[in-house]
Amino acid sequence: MGTESDSNGKTKGTCVAERSVHTYFTYRTACGPLTLGAVTGMLTHVLPGEAILDGLRRPSAVTNAAATQIMEYLAGKRTVFTVPFQLGRATPFQQRLWKSLDAIPYGQTRTAAEVARALGDERSFRAVGSALRKNPLPFFVPAHRVVSARGTIDGTDAMAALYRTCLTVERRFA
Repeated sequence: MGTESDSNGKTKGTCVAERSVHTYFTYRTACGPLTLGAVTGMLTHVLPGEAILDGLRRPSAVTNAAATQIMEYLAGKRTVFTVPFQLGRATPFQQRLWKSLDAIPYGQTRTAAEVARALGDERSFRAVGSALRKNPLPFFVPAHRVVSARGTIDGTDAMAALYRTCLTVERRFA
């Protein structure tokens, strides 16, 4: 980080050595198009459909690697993802919840109430459901492994459909 002065003589930081490069690209997969976003070597978004994100619309090494791993997962050839990612802006609760989901084994599910209980507050199951819907990295943060009390993934939006696809894949290949 270098410094320079603004017109008022105040010092401000400028990025000299490293610049964040935001890229995104839409890939065709077995579950439809997925738009993957990245910043400087870290995956930041996986969105169902064609989406427009900040940055340059072009594939990068990290989005290519992530797309490959997603396609392997959908084909039943991968159970763990190794692409580096960052969760970005999230509340402390969301961060803690999303990190806790790695403890749910491939092919298994937990209810939102069970996850809330594991986080120390069984009454927060609604907050768990809300945070799951805000997950920016389906596949990599396995929110699809958290189901309703009925054992289903609720919702009619594209993300809920993607979660149902993930659950179907895992039940088929587990």
